[in-house]
Amino acid sequence: MDHSNRWKIIEELPEGGQGKVYRALDGSKFDVEGHLRPALRKAIVYLAQSDFQEPKKDHFDAFRESVVALVQMEDPSHHGALKVLHQPKEARDPDRADARIRCEIQAMSDISHPNLLKILDADPESKWFVSQYYPKGTLAKNQSRFFGDFARALKAFRPLVEGASELHKKGFVHRDIKPQNIFVDAADNLVLGDFGLIYFVDTQRTRISDKWENVGSRDWMPGWAMGMRVETITPAFDVFCLGKVLWYMVSGLPILRLWYFESSEFNVETKFPEARAIEWANPLLKKCIVEHEKDCLPDASRLLAEIDQVLSLIDDNACRLDLKAKRRCKVCGLGTYRIAADRKRALLANMGVNPTGAGTYRIFTCSHCGHVQWFYFDGGEPSDAWRE
Repeated sequence: MDHSNRWKIIEELPEGGQGKVYRALDGSKFDVEGHLRPALRKAIVYLAQSDFQEPKKDHFDAFRESVVALVQMEDPSHHGALKVLHQPKEARDPDRADARIRCEIQAMSDISHPNLLKILDADPESKWFVSQYYPKGTLAKNQSRFFGDFARALKAFRPLVEGASELHKKGFVHRDIKPQNIFVDAADNLVLGDFGLIYFVDTQRTRISDKWENVGSRDWMPGWAMGMRVETITPAFDVFCLGKVLWYMVSGLPILRLWYFESSEFNVETKFPEARAIEWANPLLKKCIVEHEKDCLPDASRLLAEIDQVLSLIDDNACRLDLKAKRRCKVCGLGTYRIAADRKRALLANMGVNPTGAGTYRIFTCSHCGHVQWFYFDGGEPSDAWRE
């Protein structure tokens, strides 16, 4: 099937590694050559010759309908992103490229989720498919929307993770989650696309990566998968990439080296110390952006559960119990809590406290209004809440 029978190319979009991508008009909704252009030409000719005193109604209506159709043709909802695989002489590896576009079409057809790119039309034999078109572009072009705002970024990020979770439940690993492959729709929702490196966990499916080929994008893939073929790629691969995407949304920086999100130059908590809920960023990232696979959350469903817990804590205005965390005062909202006495009897006595038995206290005071917070430890040591 020839894509030109339905999809009329409007312009070329940034090219992918395996083929060319175009913005295309859905010709099934607009018969431009067969009806719209002739009707418009005929109406214009008649109206140009008319004295406009009593224009013939059918010609005037035809002109009006043609103009309305021309305007509707500009609506992005009638457009698609047409991906056409390179011809063999242009492709770096025609056989592998052919296998990948077939996998991409199959994966996009098998799963329906509002945050996963939807396929509109396809012909695997002719090596092309059409997916939804997003005029706002990718997350890479919209990074500033979330700069320094962890709470907002996390809420926008959650549906994206939900989409990735659906992939994992179906036995797919995306392998190429990065800002350039995440689109922003008309309502500013994030949509995961470009399934060209999709991996089927099912061992009966064809594996299309060379033994020593990197199995993702270098700056976004986990370190444990670099420079080698991973014989059993797990969904944790995607979780690592998703963690980097969340960091990217908040940080405003282009690239995070390896797993160094806690280094001073990349640390969002130190970069935006006044930002609401920022103290919850690193604990979440620490479960995704890791050196070793064993320390990573196993799949997007687990990550989704962690995100829901953090969002609940943010909605409840909870504070992270960490001596290094900057906790804003619950009373004045201006100062931050600083430790005044920590279990030592002499310091506690200065605060008017004389603990008896095995119990002891950790006491904080607000730097602005003097509000005091007391934490009691029954056995003399901090509870598990302080050791998370």
